Amino acid sequence: MSSASGLASRIGRTRAAAAGARDLPDWMRVLLNGTVLVVLWNHLWFHDLANRALLLASEDGSVLTQATFVALGAAMAAALWRLGTERLRPLATWPLLLCAGWLGITVLLSVEPGLSIRRAVLMAIAAMLAAGVPVVARSPRQFALTLGAGALVILAASYCAVALVPNLAVHSAFDVNSDPSHPGLWRGIFPHKNEAGAAMVILVVVGLYVAAAGSRLLGWTVVLLAAGFLVASGSKTALLVLPVLLAVTALCRVFRGNLGRTLLLLGPVVAFSVVSIGSVLVPAIRERLGAVMTDATFTGRNEIWEFAIDNIFIRPFRGWGYGAFWMTERTMYAGSEQLTWVNTANHAHNAYLDTALTMGFPGLALTLVAFMLMPLRDLQAVAGRRDLDPATMLFVRLWFLGLVSASFETVLYNGNNATCCMFMMAVFGLRLRTRNRLARG
Repeated sequence: MSSASGLASRIGRTRAAAAGARDLPDWMRVLLNGTVLVVLWNHLWFHDLANRALLLASEDGSVLTQATFVALGAAMAAALWRLGTERLRPLATWPLLLCAGWLGITVLLSVEPGLSIRRAVLMAIAAMLAAGVPVVARSPRQFALTLGAGALVILAASYCAVALVPNLAVHSAFDVNSDPSHPGLWRGIFPHKNEAGAAMVILVVVGLYVAAAGSRLLGWTVVLLAAGFLVASGSKTALLVLPVLLAVTALCRVFRGNLGRTLLLLGPVVAFSVVSIGSVLVPAIRERLGAVMTDATFTGRNEIWEFAIDNIFIRPFRGWGYGAFWMTERTMYAGSEQLTWVNTANHAHNAYLDTALTMGFPGLALTLVAFMLMPLRDLQAVAGRRDLDPATMLFVRLWFLGLVSASFETVLYNGNNATCCMFMMAVFGLRLRTRNRLARG
């Protein structure tokens, strides 16, 4: 018996030593995740909007962005390899794999294959980073405190920028694409007030999670600072989405049935899509909106949407290729007799249109299944008819934010966009929570 006990003890020590050899110290987890979060929220600080080079086609991309993402991608890959890549196995679902496969096919069939491949690689790295953060975090509390610390870095830098270098942090009449309503609106370290507003909505959501799972003081500090900056940014879409987001997700605590939560979460997404794209495709909707809204054109977005829809039907099956349409020489300079300001737009201001534009209608259909229907199924598997715990609520809010924002901004398949990165983290997080013990904390 003593011999058997000794053998069992040695086996236990051996297994513990093996587990420890594959572990990462807390400081390394926090440093990696904190850096990744700050970069995903905004990786290029202090844009000079008076620089006329912003008016030119931008097919080369930013060398700094590419270097940053490659370096972080390598660090995250090493961490995941150390911890065990099997932790990511729940993400290998057929909808996600088919979606990634079709994206790869359209990249190869792109009108600019080289450009699409380069941008798709950076998008893949961003997706890996988004999936890796909740896996690398040792516990929900560590995850929450890391989120809170990263949020404070962004907020402190943005407020300091407004105070110390307002020419780089506040919109002015000297911006090359200046809008009469923009001067005086805050953008902080972000390239535009809309991106600042979207990031502040994310930080409000993050602050609520931090208050629930980590530190009330830190969490509510983040919420108040982010809400104040959001108001100063004047971002209409963000100011509209935030109350809808908080109201709908709060009602998910009241209506716990699968049908009730499905209607709550998908109803507003359908409504926003009808209001946005419907205003272009259906004259009756456009007339009704014009009767109740002071700006039924959504600040000129309808012209961009019409332009995007026209080009979708030129290549409806395979699309134009990932990242190979907007801000390219073909779009900006071809057919000079018909050029308008729309040709210089950097995206369609609608993620669903941009998905169809770059990946065709098959890509759009796969995207809706993989990123809308499957996360809803995962939510039902995780929560059932129970209340939503703080981590699940965080992922639901970020997922819902992405779906709703997609009707007015391009937040899908855009690794440079904070909402896209947090949306992917939410989709992956919900999936991981259905299968992975560590993700449940």
